[in-house]
Amino acid sequence: MGKASLLNKKLSFGIKQGHDFYVLAQGSGTYSTSLVTLSLTNPPRRDVAMLPSSGYLIIAFQTDNPGAWLMHCHIGWHTSEGFALQLVERYHEIAALIDYDTLNSTCAAWETYATANDIEADDSGV
Repeated sequence: MGKASLLNKKLSFGIKQGHDFYVLAQGSGTYSTSLVTLSLTNPPRRDVAMLPSSGYLIIAFQTDNPGAWLMHCHIGWHTSEGFALQLVERYHEIAALIDYDTLNSTCAAWETYATANDIEADDSGV
């Protein structure tokens, strides 16, 4: 089982698309391995977690879902300012999962719609 952990001191909220994850630790202040004990026995499983302001959130998840997954803040302008992270998982397995005809036709349909309706993207849309 592969695991990944993330540490970020700026986001107020976090979500990891495509997975549930385990919260190993979270708190205020600076994370330190000498001061914080990770909860490795039956840690809470979540799909959304609070990352305290100026704090830390340590998560773990199985890397068993090929794709490009977004971890982002639920405060819209935070995401627009760059408080989002994309994780590519099991890269070499992704291409076989993509239906390129559907992908290309969907993108073309959106481009046609956006052009005809003067849609202007001013943020990420997340």
